[in-house]
Amino acid sequence: MGGCVTTYAPPKNKVQPTIRIDMKNIKRLKFFEEGKDCSQATALQSPYNPYLADAKPIPVRGNQLLAFQLDYSNSREACNTIVSFYPRINHDYVIYNKIKYDQRNNISCRFKVIRKNRADKSSRWQDEDTVKVRKPVKALKSDARHCR
Repeated sequence: MGGCVTTYAPPKNKVQPTIRIDMKNIKRLKFFEEGKDCSQATALQSPYNPYLADAKPIPVRGNQLLAFQLDYSNSREACNTIVSFYPRINHDYVIYNKIKYDQRNNISCRFKVIRKNRADKSSRWQDEDTVKVRKPVKALKSDARHCR
């Protein structure tokens, strides 16, 4: 490996947001700590590696733009998208593929981010309103931007 991916070092503060990635409908994932240009690709190691059955939610820095490249595929089709959002302090998040089929039975490539305020015991899961779908760019260098 050419050093383009670093191992993620999660923050230790208990009020930092956490993100759980539902890997049932996501086949491949890339996590970028720098959400402005989708740089600083980071490897998620155990116990936060979402490919593991008993993965723990990933603690992330609050109020900092993060980005995820998410892929879904089955025997007929595949989709790939990059999404970014600002996780809020003291909130928990889930990212998943909202699988839908159109009239031709083609799959839609829509990934969803929902959040819940963990400080408010009566709060419910709701859509994250800072989610932005990003356009991938071809990176010429391993440390270059991957989206705009």
